[in-house]
Amino acid sequence: MTVEQKKAAGVLSAAVLLAGAAFLTERSESCLAEGGRLARREYGAGDYEAYLTFTAGELGDFSYTLTVPEQKLTETVQRALIEAAEQEIQNEFPGENESAECIRDAVCIRGSYQEGRVLAEWSFDNYDVMDEAGNVIGTELPGEGVLVNAAVELQCGDSVVWKELAFRVFPAAVPDDKTRLLMGLEKEILRQANQSGTEYITLPEEMGGYELAWKEQRSDTAAQILLLGLVLAALLPLAERSRRREREKKRLDLLESEYPELVNKMALLLGAGMTPSAAWKKIALVYEEKRRRGKCPEMPAYEEMLTVCHEIESGIGEQRAYEEFGNRCGVRRYRRFANILAQNLRKGSAGLLAMLEAEAENSFEERKRTAKRYGEEASTKLLGPMLLMLGIVIVILAVPAAVTFQF
Repeated sequence: MTVEQKKAAGVLSAAVLLAGAAFLTERSESCLAEGGRLARREYGAGDYEAYLTFTAGELGDFSYTLTVPEQKLTETVQRALIEAAEQEIQNEFPGENESAECIRDAVCIRGSYQEGRVLAEWSFDNYDVMDEAGNVIGTELPGEGVLVNAAVELQCGDSVVWKELAFRVFPAAVPDDKTRLLMGLEKEILRQANQSGTEYITLPEEMGGYELAWKEQRSDTAAQILLLGLVLAALLPLAERSRRREREKKRLDLLESEYPELVNKMALLLGAGMTPSAAWKKIALVYEEKRRRGKCPEMPAYEEMLTVCHEIESGIGEQRAYEEFGNRCGVRRYRRFANILAQNLRKGSAGLLAMLEAEAENSFEERKRTAKRYGEEASTKLLGPMLLMLGIVIVILAVPAAVTFQF
């Protein structure tokens, strides 16, 4: 199976799976049952809209939107739910307090009971003592407390019941030492803030029998900067090492891609009658001239060839210069190429041209195989984005259709 066939099969499989999922979703969310019946949601779940079509004989086809109301409870069930809500209120109304006869903290009131099926609306007859949320707000209450009446309207369907509760609110519990200290500080700061003509706020040295020692909070910015610096210092060598590996990998890739052309140039010049050293120098100098004029990018293989030319001019032996060239390149094929040239200097140039032509042919074939492999890998990597785009398109088409079938 070719790459194109694999991609087509993958796309087709994904489309089949998504289409099957959409079909099952539509079937599971269908609201129209056999016999032309539409299911009504349970009480409290709310109404929903059903988008239908029907055919009326010669009049043709029609689109019709129907609001399906939720189920209605019988009066018996409504009364039972309200009675259960009354019992629920009776049990939880005192909240964290001892009882309804001794309320010092907030009472527990809610807007609905019985899992939302009974709605409740609360009111109190003394909002100087109790706020709308059931919190005690009276600060100066008599020791015997204040009697407060609460009224709650309970509604379930068409049934409405009023219930009243009487409870006694006492002064809030005596705060602990910490709370008294903070309250006293707030009162003292507020007293000084209300004074006119004062340029400073004097912090008290004693409050509630406790000596106060003040100091300014210092931010941890310096420590955070130091910590960040340590982290960066630890990460920088890792980042530099990663960049160095990336540069080396890029260099090796360029060397691999430049090798077939380099060997082919050497073979052509040798076939034209030039010596290996003259051919080497000509290739390096032509590259140097192009680089000087900005007609070609930096190419590591040709840069190494220029280095060989400079080494030979400085007195290093030609054979050694070739061997060092192969070692600096660090690629197996360049070592083989350097060994061919070094061997030519030791044993003569017999067969050198044939060896370079064979090496050039093999390198071009290997380059074709590498390019083909990269192409297959690229096409395989593109399969994921293609499937993602297909999924997005299907979602764009399916979501509006699915919303119309929501309950």
